[in-house]
Amino acid sequence: MKIFCSKDALLSGVNAVQRAVSGKSTLPVLQGILIVAEQQSLQFAATDLEMGIRCEVPAQVTEEGTVVVPAKLFSEVVRKLPETTITLEERDKTITIYYHQSEITLNGYDPDEFPLLPDLMDPISFTLPTTIFKNMIRQTVFSCAIEENRPVFTGTLLQIEGSSIRLVATDTHRLAYSIAEMPNPSELQFSGIIPAKTLSEIYRLLHEEDEILTISSSDTQVVFQFGAIYLVSRLIEGQFPNYKQVIPQTCETKVNLSLKSFLEAVERASLLSRDKSGANIIRINVEKTELRIDQTSELGKISEQIEIKMEGKDVMIAFNAKFLIDALKVIDSEQIMFELSGPFSPGVMRPLDNPNYLYLVLPVRTS
Repeated sequence: MKIFCSKDALLSGVNAVQRAVSGKSTLPVLQGILIVAEQQSLQFAATDLEMGIRCEVPAQVTEEGTVVVPAKLFSEVVRKLPETTITLEERDKTITIYYHQSEITLNGYDPDEFPLLPDLMDPISFTLPTTIFKNMIRQTVFSCAIEENRPVFTGTLLQIEGSSIRLVATDTHRLAYSIAEMPNPSELQFSGIIPAKTLSEIYRLLHEEDEILTISSSDTQVVFQFGAIYLVSRLIEGQFPNYKQVIPQTCETKVNLSLKSFLEAVERASLLSRDKSGANIIRINVEKTELRIDQTSELGKISEQIEIKMEGKDVMIAFNAKFLIDALKVIDSEQIMFELSGPFSPGVMRPLDNPNYLYLVLPVRTS
């Protein structure tokens, strides 16, 4: 294998795939990046057997070939290369990098041992604008569980029905729901749980210039294609909970308030709400035309008042401050409606100007 390309091309290929490299695999070759030189491009690929990413960059190929390079070392070397034309040559599982009058040789792995990323057989496929999907990920993926003892909660439910696409994420303490319209002339249907890591990676890799995203799926895997990126991921097995049963259809109190004012007040109150156990609980009192947060701890005390418009009953309720802040940071609206039904029922936040998003959060019982 012998190719010429720019440092930028190498770097974009490495950056695209390196998060799929396995960190703790018993197979050493999975700690590498597969590089394939053919026609006039370089193809980079990495996988941890749960998720795989392939990316193509332009190059001048004078001799086709394949090599697997150690991911961490190769990416660090590429970052430190000068801005000049780089030559890569592969011989007997080693790769030599030439630049100016200098060279670096790295020992690689056997390409025959590298698992190929699958191309799905007879998949069902959908396309939609990348900006829509990227925003849906941003507004939901943070609600996935981190602990892996119940795998279905570590992913986001993706549903496509008719002309609607839905993302739903929950860690059992909160739930984020986003829905959007998409073209689906064939009325194809899909429902699958996608690992949070996969969606976070798609969010990182999607750029504005990648206008269209193609989603293809089989029973066990899903593929996302956009720009020069091909990303394949396993689907999480199991039954996602019936989220529709969890979302309250009525409420006793409706609070219309400024998102910015509420976010800033909660952030300030949370500074004084951390107790010895590490909990970060704030108490909210909704009364007539104001929402009050009074916080007292061994660190000091704070009293916040926000003007609101309210319908229904006065209410006192406590929440984990982090769960409120996470949602308030991703809602794109100046005003929100906060729906409450007493101190023991979930609160539901909705952007006033967007009926396609909601965030449900369970209260904290306090003594």
